[in-house]
Amino acid sequence: MSAGSAKPVKKIAFDDLANPIVAAGGNIGPSELHGFICGVLAAGARPSASRWQKETADFLDLEAVPADLGRAILSLVDQSLADFTDKDFSFQPLLSDSDELAERGQTLCLWCEGFLHGFGVGKYTDDLLPTSSEALKDMAEIAQLDAEGMENDVEQERQLFEVQEYVRMGALNIFVECNSAAGGKAGAADDGAAGPTLH
Repeated sequence: MSAGSAKPVKKIAFDDLANPIVAAGGNIGPSELHGFICGVLAAGARPSASRWQKETADFLDLEAVPADLGRAILSLVDQSLADFTDKDFSFQPLLSDSDELAERGQTLCLWCEGFLHGFGVGKYTDDLLPTSSEALKDMAEIAQLDAEGMENDVEQERQLFEVQEYVRMGALNIFVECNSAAGGKAGAADDGAAGPTLH
């Protein structure tokens, strides 16, 4: 399936990515990879399938992306773009569904780190509105947080939910702003216009 197709796609779960990434020897988890993909898309870039393979191989620190992981990545690209453009705002960061709050919190931090990296690779060049600029700065701060000390209690669960919702809406707003400014050209970027490689 090519990236950006309008065909309905099966939802990719955290473990659907975790297992093939580990098998391939990748150094990045599913949340950070999803954040990276969302950052590239939010910046308005629409890489071809081959460009996605190259960018994600670099991001995962792999020589090449194995076929099964490549298919999962392209499905995740399609899913992410569909979620971003869904009128019901169904977009959600792909996070661990662990019972441990600390693990879920850590994957949110990693998602933010991936999003910032992807947004840079997507090379959005116009000025951002203050709300989007502030969301990016806040994501940078969230990416630096250490969630390992979080405990499974009601108050910290509430706090994590609020931060996750802020990140979700921030990413949606950035996507809407950057892609509206680009004239909503869903196929704007190709192999030569998808931004630089990461190394």
